[in-house]
Amino acid sequence: MKKILNIVLPLLGKGGLLKYIFLGIFSGVCSFLFINSVTRVISLIISGGFTRISMEYVIIFSTLILLFIWTRRTLSLAIINLSQMMTWTLRKQLLSLSLRANYQELISRKTRIRSAILNDISVLTQAAMNIIQFFSALILTIACLGYLASISVVLFLITIGIALIGVTVYFIGAKTNARDLEKARDFENNFLENFNAILDGFKEIYMEPKKGKEIYDKKIDEVANDAYKTNTAAFTSFLNNQITGQILFYILISSILLFFSIILKIKIGDTVSFIFTLLYLLSSIETVMVLIPGLLRAKVSSDHLIELINELDSANTDAPASEKYNFKLEFNNISVKGLEFNYGEGEKSFGIGPIDFEVGKGEVIFVYGGNGSGKTTFIHSVLGLNIPSRGEIKLNDTIINKETYTNYRAIFSVVFSDFYLFNEILAVDHVDIEKWNYYLELFELGKKVELKDNGFSTTDLSTGQRKRLALIATLLEEKPVLVIDEWAADQDPYFRKKFYTEIIPLLKAKGLTIIAITHDDRYYHCADKLYKMDDGNLIEENVNIHRANLIL
Repeated sequence: MKKILNIVLPLLGKGGLLKYIFLGIFSGVCSFLFINSVTRVISLIISGGFTRISMEYVIIFSTLILLFIWTRRTLSLAIINLSQMMTWTLRKQLLSLSLRANYQELISRKTRIRSAILNDISVLTQAAMNIIQFFSALILTIACLGYLASISVVLFLITIGIALIGVTVYFIGAKTNARDLEKARDFENNFLENFNAILDGFKEIYMEPKKGKEIYDKKIDEVANDAYKTNTAAFTSFLNNQITGQILFYILISSILLFFSIILKIKIGDTVSFIFTLLYLLSSIETVMVLIPGLLRAKVSSDHLIELINELDSANTDAPASEKYNFKLEFNNISVKGLEFNYGEGEKSFGIGPIDFEVGKGEVIFVYGGNGSGKTTFIHSVLGLNIPSRGEIKLNDTIINKETYTNYRAIFSVVFSDFYLFNEILAVDHVDIEKWNYYLELFELGKKVELKDNGFSTTDLSTGQRKRLALIATLLEEKPVLVIDEWAADQDPYFRKKFYTEIIPLLKAKGLTIIAITHDDRYYHCADKLYKMDDGNLIEENVNIHRANLIL
């Protein structure tokens, strides 16, 4: 519960949390006072002392009912407010940290972030509401025990003894239950990973259903069975503890009625009051027992969430982004010296470099190479997505370091091979409508897409057209360096030729620097510099050879 409170406390503050707890306590007190008043009236009826309508008790009951209604409504509204505040604050916090995290660190945690947002936060939100109910039930339990002690000390001690037996039985299985819930939480991550595989790869699965069947039979079915067994074992244990507690209390009530009331010569009215209060005590203890599994699940979720938040926070190694970007007129060159980057371990490790590379303002650079040669790794390192393990990168003769990487990345506009097309133009405060219309006609999308409030009228286009629209959006950012990865691969022959022979020269003439990964060898002559990536090494080739071949 401590870790849950560590998450709730910053959201509410000490004053807000104390207010909610006070409402819970006051609700428990109102319930107890109502029970106490009922038992008193029953005792009076049994003893014959309640023969006429008593305005005193009418006022007492009316006041208690009104207080109960006010308290319960106020507490319920507070719980609703708390649950919504907690859900959206934690979601925003997690996404905010994700947006500021290091790229490589974030990619390795995608499944855990999804699982935290979809599962852990919901569990914690429910637990936050249950904490209030937990305190209400706990206060009612304490108040009932105090009242029972005032009726009969001996019966009170017997009741405490029975309660301790139930608590002991619970704690014996608590550690095993906690381990089972921890396992079940890990199964959630595993399930979500395979669930994402089905949704993200559904096109391929639809073409070959055996792929989906294998994921379902070998992964999801196995995870589901393991999670089913683990969760069933944990909740069955909780149920057994709850039933054991009920049985013990039923035995206690039966014993008081059949034996102890006679042996201890307890008055009829006191016996009835004791039994009546004991039934309410049983109800409040059951409430506590029912809430405990949820609180334990919340503990597991809070452990995962706090760990993830701390990891993302420490992964946020970049300096905050500056509002000032380097635009075309400010850009001169990028120089790379001795750049190396390695990932993986042992036989599965791969690296690039050392690499020397330079690109000047207005230059067009083409990079090609076979699959696995390191092209994308190289480009990601130049972009600052991968932080080089060795070497240096200079922008305008200034060495890029940890503090300047964020601003360095801001000089690039990028269309990746696995690009994501947003449904609006982002990071552009005021879209130049004249340029938008110009690019729309240049890329032959004039009759396909319109712009309204920076949003696209549609993104339901062919892959090639979607890439064109993504490129238009990046060009409107007016950044000095454009990086594209296999951009023309999805274009038809006509537009591919237009891109290399018309569009690239136009962009170059506007002062744009272009770095492109491409395998379109018939257009290599369009580049100012040509590089081949081979087994992690970058080799400059003579672009004039391709120009000469074109003439021949």
